[in-house]
Amino acid sequence: MKKKSPIAAFFSSREGALAIFVILCFVILCVTTNLIGSLFVYLRDLSYLLVGGLALMMVILLGEIDISSGTVLGLIGFCSFTLVQKGVPLVICILVGILVGMLNSFVVGFITVRFRVPSMIVSLAMVKLHIGLFSLLPNAGYVSNIRPEITNIGTLRIGTIPVMLLIAFALTVFFCWLMKYTPYGRKVYAVGGSAESAVLAGINSDKIKLQTYLISGALLGITAAMYWLPKTQVQPSSCNGMEMYFLPIAVVGGVNIMGGSGRPIGILVASFLIALLQRASYLLDLGTQWMYLSYGIIVLIAVYTMFAEIPFLKKGRNAMKGGESSAQ
Repeated sequence: MKKKSPIAAFFSSREGALAIFVILCFVILCVTTNLIGSLFVYLRDLSYLLVGGLALMMVILLGEIDISSGTVLGLIGFCSFTLVQKGVPLVICILVGILVGMLNSFVVGFITVRFRVPSMIVSLAMVKLHIGLFSLLPNAGYVSNIRPEITNIGTLRIGTIPVMLLIAFALTVFFCWLMKYTPYGRKVYAVGGSAESAVLAGINSDKIKLQTYLISGALLGITAAMYWLPKTQVQPSSCNGMEMYFLPIAVVGGVNIMGGSGRPIGILVASFLIALLQRASYLLDLGTQWMYLSYGIIVLIAVYTMFAEIPFLKKGRNAMKGGESSAQ
């Protein structure tokens, strides 16, 4: 049987169908709004949404969840940019932010793995801890008057393309390779598919979960840097609820909420869509209520298509699962 070309195979998959929908929405918005005029802002927002989506993807692949992935961005922003205001080199400040993200995710992962507490409960507790902590920080965590030489780094561009987007794309390519071609990636899919079977196959599922939480935390640290760098001030509480950007990206991108399947390429396509909806709500002056409504609708549709018997989507899912199974 003649093998499909990679492009044909992609557009016959779930991610390909989503990509066609995103392209149509993009064209419609270009015609009806000034999207082209604000293309840089759209792509800049896409950068942190993509990396945040990858962070949540890693956890959901395990069959877990981390709803503290939003509020922790505020904590990371405070820690990193307080150091920036004290004159600490930016690279070190970003590394500190990554470590804060990893520490937060390690706490969630450790309690989940060690004491078998559902990750939703643990991460919800971390959300409440973050929100309570914000009010106890100096100036409620508010960091103002960030120097222009710092914010200019967040707006570096090559033409209309933000440098941060190139970094996000590079991370996506790396995770495509990591999840498909490395023993670690195969083990993540195995643990997410069935932790019991993974243990019988000789995989240390607890170790894989902790490693994955740490990787997710590092990605959240990078997400926070991308989110805060272009801004002249940090207000941690403004990140409350931001996990509701990352969760739709993961679900719409095809990551099975039960764990065990999903690909970074799906996160890439879904990030374009969520960033597009976010930009459209501003350009059309619809308000955040319509943006969140659209998020809810597309998540419900995504969950339905994930489990419904839709012929061409089912074929694409089976192909994807087959590839992941063979990888395992």
